[in-house]
Amino acid sequence: MKLTDKRFWITWVALALLMVVGMVVRHSWNEDTMILGIAYVMSLLSTWFCHRIRPKAAFGNLLVMLLYNTILGYNLIFNNHGGAGFTWWFYLLDLNVIHSIGLLIYTSSIYIKKR
Repeated sequence: MKLTDKRFWITWVALALLMVVGMVVRHSWNEDTMILGIAYVMSLLSTWFCHRIRPKAAFGNLLVMLLYNTILGYNLIFNNHGGAGFTWWFYLLDLNVIHSIGLLIYTSSIYIKKR
């Protein structure tokens, strides 16, 4: 099965839309929302960078990101009773940042080895 750019970009746009919808539905624009938005942008850019080096790895990482962002974003929007919203926000922020940094380290090491 050959991976095509079309599948990657469709998944990338779906993840971007999920993140935008999650940000808009929150209705509260403050520093916390901005920090989460920066983490979202970082995760999208890291998968784009990985796609330039290893397309299959980037597609797999996008699917994983799409899965956990959907679950945690749903919980952030709908299950934030009694301060639990901070917990879901923290999980989203942590997972996106850790995943992005790990992906950047992986991609950078492959890029350096190729050169």
